[in-house]
Amino acid sequence: MVSSIGLSFHTNSTDATILFMLTVSRPVAGVLLTLLEQSGDARMALSTRLYRAIRSAILDGTLPSGERLPSTRALAADLALSRSTAETAYAQLEEEGYLVRQTGNGSFVRKGAAPETDGHPLSPSSATGLQAVSLASLSRRGQQIALMGGCIDAREIRAFSAGMPALDSFPAAVWQRLLSRHARHEPLAWMGYGDQQGLPLLREAIAQYLCLSRGVDCDADQVIVLTSSQQALTLVAMMMLDEGDAVWMEDPGYRGAQTAFSGAGATLVPVPVDADGMVIDQALSMNAQARLAYVTPSHQYPLGATLSLSRRLQLIEWACRDNGWIVEDDYDSEFHYDSRPVAAIHGLDRQQRVLYIGTFSKVLFPGARIAYLVVPKPMVNAFVMARSQVDGHTSPLMQAVLADFMREGHFMAHVRRMRELYRARRDIFMEELQRHAENRLLPQASQGGLQTSCLLADQRLSDKRLAGIAADAGIDLPLLSRLYRGTDQRHGFVMGFSALAPGDIRHGMTQLSRILA
Repeated sequence: MVSSIGLSFHTNSTDATILFMLTVSRPVAGVLLTLLEQSGDARMALSTRLYRAIRSAILDGTLPSGERLPSTRALAADLALSRSTAETAYAQLEEEGYLVRQTGNGSFVRKGAAPETDGHPLSPSSATGLQAVSLASLSRRGQQIALMGGCIDAREIRAFSAGMPALDSFPAAVWQRLLSRHARHEPLAWMGYGDQQGLPLLREAIAQYLCLSRGVDCDADQVIVLTSSQQALTLVAMMMLDEGDAVWMEDPGYRGAQTAFSGAGATLVPVPVDADGMVIDQALSMNAQARLAYVTPSHQYPLGATLSLSRRLQLIEWACRDNGWIVEDDYDSEFHYDSRPVAAIHGLDRQQRVLYIGTFSKVLFPGARIAYLVVPKPMVNAFVMARSQVDGHTSPLMQAVLADFMREGHFMAHVRRMRELYRARRDIFMEELQRHAENRLLPQASQGGLQTSCLLADQRLSDKRLAGIAADAGIDLPLLSRLYRGTDQRHGFVMGFSALAPGDIRHGMTQLSRILA
């Protein structure tokens, strides 16, 4: 009996389909006769596409174990290819163990290379003992991570994108000079693997800066240089949490932290936030035996409150008494406009119960990919080993440039300039908001930061629906409601101003007023 089976094989999203017609003769092995259609990426060699197509036919059972393939001469003639093309594909398949080639006898599918089937190609509906790959194929942790969604939005900057610094005001010429100096004088020093904990000179600069500016009590040996605050959160989750552990989370709060901790199997406890930050009494009544408390005490994300001193002390007391840990995310503490910034919780802690996270993405630029984690001394080696299993190290060259940028005074000068720039843009934003959206958007505390949250005065409105309308008009309105996990969800927007010129702020607010009207 002779039957024809069509096989459609996609090598990847950019490769086109290679379609084969297989004539299967029983009990004789099937012979690949005709390449019916071939089109694909011209950059990929024809021999590579042929190799991939035959390999796919073997792996899905279309060409079963022991199947004899035509000679390279016959295959080349049937497919109108050069014999060298067929020979290259066969040689690669033999090298990888898919084929056995016997001089004078032919080429065969190696026994065990193809799954045992009834002679028909495997498919999700007909496979024996095999299941279709889907989201359910992931681990429970993998499924949770996928469902939580991503944490970085790489879209273009427009009104009112949140969390972006003013890149056009960064001293790029100074940075370029420092970069060129290191690349020119020590080109080989930055090409190998770097220190897993971070460049010592940069760790020293960070420790000195934290001590003088943030009141953090640490030395360079406690600093671990990372690529992002998200990596820091992932390491904390990896090293400090077991499945089922409870974590106090500010509600609303940062989704990146929610993702990191829930992905580790932790139970998130959403704790309300008021004008003094996380309500610790309520956290204790909800789950006093939590393993971690995640807070953004200097400038609560996204509502902007500062955690009061009494609550900071209360948090430390809980951690010391109940063997808990405090994760302090100090993501934009450099930018306070109307008052002096409050010192970090880390400086109040005498029992080493605080894990402190900072980043240069907001104060410099996101592309630098440099952040840091300060951990208690007894934990340093364990965290460094864990970091080495995640990505090894941060770019040595970028670390060296940043170390010089800080040690030569450019960093603090830049912070002072940007603080004034952002204060002016914040003021324009608030003036325009009052002019165009008074009584419709209610701004929350805006003592600092790169954005401010605005609640919809009419909570019957959907922020998601309004954001969709705004997106069609070229306006970005990051949703406040998606940052809540508890039952008291509020609708509004987390509106950025720091990366916008005054004209862009005014134009965007004029458009927004029409949408809200």
